[in-house]
Amino acid sequence: MKWADLHSHTPLCKHAVGTAEEYLQAALDKGLAFFGVSDHIPWPRGYDSGVRMQPEQFGQYRALVRSIQEKARNTPLTVLYGIELDYVPGRMDEVSSAIGKEPFDYRIGSVHYVDDFAFDNPDMLHVWEERGADWVWTRYAGLLCEFIDVFPFEIMAHPDLPKKFGYVPLDRAPFLEKMKEAFALAASKGIAIEVNTAGLRKKVHELYPSLELLILAQRAGMPLAFGSDSHTPADVAADFDKALALAKAAGYRAASAFQDRHLIELPF
Repeated sequence: MKWADLHSHTPLCKHAVGTAEEYLQAALDKGLAFFGVSDHIPWPRGYDSGVRMQPEQFGQYRALVRSIQEKARNTPLTVLYGIELDYVPGRMDEVSSAIGKEPFDYRIGSVHYVDDFAFDNPDMLHVWEERGADWVWTRYAGLLCEFIDVFPFEIMAHPDLPKKFGYVPLDRAPFLEKMKEAFALAASKGIAIEVNTAGLRKKVHELYPSLELLILAQRAGMPLAFGSDSHTPADVAADFDKALALAKAAGYRAASAFQDRHLIELPF
């Protein structure tokens, strides 16, 4: 089996450690066929700027990826040029203007905010108590539907990220119905669902997404991608054995990579 880890970060995001060369070596040591660098996009300007590079640093990011692509040239590993972008309602034209012509191999779509609430920020846990998990989860799923509808990307990141700190809705039905809509729309656009192992390193101690959600995505026809969401070299391809077991349990028989925004199937 050829393995691909398509979700990784760099110190430019201000909350990751390790050099690009250390991430490259970790990918080589794990025997990966594909390793994607996908740091947080710096646009819209000023959005969540404490945990992402500045627009002026984007050229540095591009050069960093090109550097390790060159260093991997004569190895069994292909380094892919990716980005993780957030849905910011009303400001996606700014994102499109900034990166519309950038030759990414793929783009990861994420939702980290519900309106003004950074629900995966440990400093904001009190807001969960104020607003309630049912509202957060349902609103999150609605925003994900909007994102898929209005902006192109190739991979849907950590689809049940709101469970990070263990807050779950009392009534899952509205969330699940909205996620079915999201998965159907994503499948129609060829967007892959990510099995993200970072949840095992968070308070919830679970993969993203749950088996229940992954089965719904598989039935909708979404392809699959694996991502470690690594913020240290040690986390590259971490717990991919568990990700593979979850994918098989959901009915998947192949994972995917993306090169020049074209899907490459990687059978199990």
